[in-house]
Amino acid sequence: MHVIEGTWEEIERHKAELIGRHLRLTVTPERPAPRKASTPAAQPPAKAKELRGRGMFAGLLSTEEYFREKREDTEREDRSL
Repeated sequence: MHVIEGTWEEIERHKAELIGRHLRLTVTPERPAPRKASTPAAQPPAKAKELRGRGMFAGLLSTEEYFREKREDTEREDRSL
């Protein structure tokens, strides 16, 4: 069983897939109100997280530090044992 819900115009867009099929049409008195996202009543709304420092970038090296460490790594790899 396949359910298609909407206004006649919205349902009519599916007519190509419905040709030759047996249909049951239920007409509701009015269009239902849009559903709101429900939040559980037991849980209070979450407090916004305070950002300190540089947030997700706090552990990243500055450009100068990055290239210095990259150069040192390359020199270590190029050394003969």
